[in-house]
Amino acid sequence: MPALIRWRPMREVTRMQDLMDRLFEEGFFRPYGRPRPYEGVGSVPVDIYETADEYIVKAPMPGVTPEHLDVTFEAGVLTIRGEVVAEKEVEGECVCQERGFGRFARSVSLPSEVVVDEIGANLRDGILTLRIPKAGEIKPKKVSIRIE
Repeated sequence: MPALIRWRPMREVTRMQDLMDRLFEEGFFRPYGRPRPYEGVGSVPVDIYETADEYIVKAPMPGVTPEHLDVTFEAGVLTIRGEVVAEKEVEGECVCQERGFGRFARSVSLPSEVVVDEIGANLRDGILTLRIPKAGEIKPKKVSIRIE
């Protein structure tokens, strides 16, 4: 004789919620094999370093040319915008396409004043490097302390 199993409705609700989350995450917005926005097209991961004199921002830009890249700094916010342009169709049927194409943007607030006219940008080997000098009045100053 089969054993009776107690029905727990909350367990079923939780299971249904998990299934719906997966459906919306992968089924509609992330077709199988396509990168999530933070993995490619859509948003850009950045590394930000701070030295005594400047901020250094590094961001991967695979497949982006300088003509399709726009960097602005306004009101303490650094914005990187660009586009990965799709290649022309290749003869034959596409078997697998995992690279993303399209526009992307990323904005980052920097905590202090910078010298906007001296911001430098370099795009090399698919990595965008920005050097953002700090303004003179906010650079840390070392004060010598005498002990008597």
